[in-house]
Amino acid sequence: MENKREREPLPDLLRGFAIILVVMGHCIQEGSGAAVQTEQLYFGDRLYQLIYSFHMPLFMMVSGYLNWRSINQSATNRERISLIKRRAASLLVPIFLWTAMDYVRILILNFVNGNAQPEALIFVYFYNALHKLWFLWAVWWCFLIVCLMHYMFRDAIILYGLGFLLLFVIPDGLGLGAYKYMLPYFLFGYYAHDFMHGKRWQLDFKPRLWMLLLSGLAFAVLFVYYDEDILIYLSGYKLIGKQVGRQLWIDCYRLIIGFVGSLFFILLWQYLSVRNASVSGLNMLRRLGADSMGIYILSEYFVIFLIQRFTWNVHPSYVLNAFEAVIVLASAWMGTILLGRIPLLKRLVGKWDSI
Repeated sequence: MENKREREPLPDLLRGFAIILVVMGHCIQEGSGAAVQTEQLYFGDRLYQLIYSFHMPLFMMVSGYLNWRSINQSATNRERISLIKRRAASLLVPIFLWTAMDYVRILILNFVNGNAQPEALIFVYFYNALHKLWFLWAVWWCFLIVCLMHYMFRDAIILYGLGFLLLFVIPDGLGLGAYKYMLPYFLFGYYAHDFMHGKRWQLDFKPRLWMLLLSGLAFAVLFVYYDEDILIYLSGYKLIGKQVGRQLWIDCYRLIIGFVGSLFFILLWQYLSVRNASVSGLNMLRRLGADSMGIYILSEYFVIFLIQRFTWNVHPSYVLNAFEAVIVLASAWMGTILLGRIPLLKRLVGKWDSI
């Protein structure tokens, strides 16, 4: 995530920008009134579609980029096992802790309301955990796959190519559709860092204005063809059991617009940061990015238990959604900072002493 001497500013800047989009997308979905939520009208919302066309791919590219160093610097089996344990601690422990707290809450509510408790408690708990905080699961599986490919097969490109083809036939259940969708972006970030390291490049390049205009125009043109079917939640990823031509177009288009949109905003924020390195707004984004994992975790609860309940009878409004997003961001960020300072609770927001 960072070397021992300095922390690269751009990855945190991009994660800060992306976490704002995550929260805004959740507020559009859950904070726009009963009709939008219960009838899933947010899938047809153009701003929602714009955000979801690239924001998680951007997050995953940054994750792949940041994990390159730790994967490649672990030379011995002992170091590699230690690395995998640390990543499991930072990514999976929060999932299972929050699932446990949710489960205890449900058991208590059932008891108070006189409802029957679920059978097969352990099975239900682990099943719920597998659906909790899906992006952390995606990062974990992408990280683990790349670790195994690097340590056992020396990043064999042909195996990655065969694996990519297999993604089209592997089932989508238990979140696999979203994980498959994220893997190419993780690999892109991983290999981008590898390429830059080989060329001895640094993240201090100055993008040309024509790069911004060209990538922005390409993203805008691609987005014209974006519709509800492109969303991974609706169309999934696999080809089996579907109209192969249509599904293949969706999968390829979805990958391409994710790459192009991410590239545009990478160039944009690098362009802005190189010319305005000391601007307070950029520093704020970097701090948000550094705590983006905790914000991602806590914001889900603030949206569900606060925003959703108090906006049930409102009419859809981007102004209202922006106001909601500010409240959720501020609350989740403060919660991340506070929990991160308490030894027994820091694991809830992914803080780990050895990471």
